[in-house]
Amino acid sequence: MTTRFRFAIAFLAVLFLPESTHAQKGREKPEKKTDLEIAREHLDSTREDRDEAYNALEAMIFDLEDDYLELTTGVKAATYRHRLALAMHDSMPTALSQMDAQTQEGRPLLRGFRRAILSEAFEPPVRAATSLDPRLCSWVARGTASELSRLNTSLDTMTTDELLRTVNDLFPPGLSWYRFWNQEFHQDLTETAAYSRAVVGYEEAGLELNRLLHPERYGPRGEKAPPGMVIVPGGTYELGPDNGWERPARKVNIKPFYLDRREVTSGEYSLFVNASATSRRAGLLPRGWKLNEERLTNPDSDERGLPVAYVSWAQAVEYAKWADKRLPTEDEWEAAAGGIEGLAYPWGNQYQTNMANGGGDGETLLPVESYPYSRSPTGCFDMAGNVWEWTATLEDGTDIKTLPEGMVNVVIRGGSFQSRRDELSTRYRWTAPGHGTFASPRYTRPIGFRCAKNP
Repeated sequence: MTTRFRFAIAFLAVLFLPESTHAQKGREKPEKKTDLEIAREHLDSTREDRDEAYNALEAMIFDLEDDYLELTTGVKAATYRHRLALAMHDSMPTALSQMDAQTQEGRPLLRGFRRAILSEAFEPPVRAATSLDPRLCSWVARGTASELSRLNTSLDTMTTDELLRTVNDLFPPGLSWYRFWNQEFHQDLTETAAYSRAVVGYEEAGLELNRLLHPERYGPRGEKAPPGMVIVPGGTYELGPDNGWERPARKVNIKPFYLDRREVTSGEYSLFVNASATSRRAGLLPRGWKLNEERLTNPDSDERGLPVAYVSWAQAVEYAKWADKRLPTEDEWEAAAGGIEGLAYPWGNQYQTNMANGGGDGETLLPVESYPYSRSPTGCFDMAGNVWEWTATLEDGTDIKTLPEGMVNVVIRGGSFQSRRDELSTRYRWTAPGHGTFASPRYTRPIGFRCAKNP
């Protein structure tokens, strides 16, 4: 039976309904969906979007791994890299011609502009030079362009061998595919951006549904979190039992609060130091920091996105006051890390490799948000690994606003890049001396912090 014929029968059936039934149908109105039903449907839809984006990203990760190994450790790795360098060398005259044209028009060739011209010239021939995945080849082109611009070397006499050395430097020996993916590669991919948007959409949909189900868990006006922060819903949380410096299981009623999505960075902390009175700046410096001749701090550009480390408890509190915030209590921190479900790790109840900067996978500090797929249920980054984080709680569980005098230990949470896997758990607690933590050079545990705020 054709679609057109079926439609005709359906139309005639409606046309010849008994009059009373037909009239009744005309008077009926579809029931209006409640806000709760709409929110549930929206959550289901965003969950499907998230899962679809994740599956696409995961498939791409597996596809790219083989090409990465071919380019780094395969038998043809040297050949492939030489082809990429040769393709860039052949396109160098085009880039130089564009730079000359800009110079003749009186435009300064700033580093960013040089990088853009080189990338535009390099990418098409590099993508065509081998059968490797075009996205990986494009990354090589952009990375080479960025490095050449940073070094500010003479491009007129650039040789293929020099370009090849630059390409080789992009791939440190022994760098595994997953570490390369997390540290270097994923940021500029459209698939990564699509997944990030889908995750944010799913989080927002879940937040709106939870707001309808439990309005008491949010601020008095249901307000959203300030920029750079998340809302940790209020309610009764089952916390612990905690290991390390042990603390028994407990049910805690937590009021809703805001928490920084990520750890405070060196760049942000530098702004705080420089905004403070000149006479106070030396006392606010983390271990290893110095003031320049102008009595200011100026971290290198590649360090500004790292979490600030080796800060004392008092320094963290001073920053929080400056930012009109505070340090989270230990219970608040654990609630934000494990969520209302009390997850053992921010991403779930099972440990997974390559989900945190630590647990044997870390070697040094990494920029905040380097692991976008292991956020806590509340949407916070890096609640496992990178740096330990100060809380506003003493070893015995007492919450504080100021440090008592004498020898006191303050709880730190989250582990660091140096930590074992068990230390990355949301239930692992450790302590550090509240006063003069880094006075001794033997104390090498890196401690940073994130801030909380009341609605």
